[in-house]
Amino acid sequence: MKKIICLLFAVAFFKNIFCQDVVINGSNKYRLLSWDDFSGKPDKNSPYQANTYWGLNYSFKGVDFIGDTIKLKGFSATLMFNENKSWVKKGTQTASLLKHEQGHFDIGLICQKEFINAINNAVFFKAGLNEKVQSIFTGIMKKYHAMQVKYDEETDHSKNRQNQEKWNDSIAKTLQQN
Repeated sequence: MKKIICLLFAVAFFKNIFCQDVVINGSNKYRLLSWDDFSGKPDKNSPYQANTYWGLNYSFKGVDFIGDTIKLKGFSATLMFNENKSWVKKGTQTASLLKHEQGHFDIGLICQKEFINAINNAVFFKAGLNEKVQSIFTGIMKKYHAMQVKYDEETDHSKNRQNQEKWNDSIAKTLQQN
């Protein structure tokens, strides 16, 4: 029984060794967005009322060789809300639009979690290590860029309230699962 408990502890520990950071306006903590977070200059030519811009960065500090495979050391993935590129047009700051923009950022959070899980479950070899990490990253980023486009299309940028509620529920459920 002790061996099983130790094994479960080891699996739980190693499954969670990767660092997940969320940075909003310089603060390293996930929280709901507010309109004060949107300090970028609005695009007057855009037909949209607001834009949420997030980025995902990753790094690792080294590798451990385990036979023919490699384990990443000090891996971290940081989701960053870019307040300078995120904007809202004056007079359009409604609660429903903010909730929609929060959805964009939360899709970024889901993307970050999937990336960490993919890295955690990947098998790496010395040859092609950086290329494989970059390939995983690029594939996941493409997936979530397409999801962002679909989100805006199906919600009509928050104007289709019924579809917006469906997306809100779906995003919330996905965040709870991860």
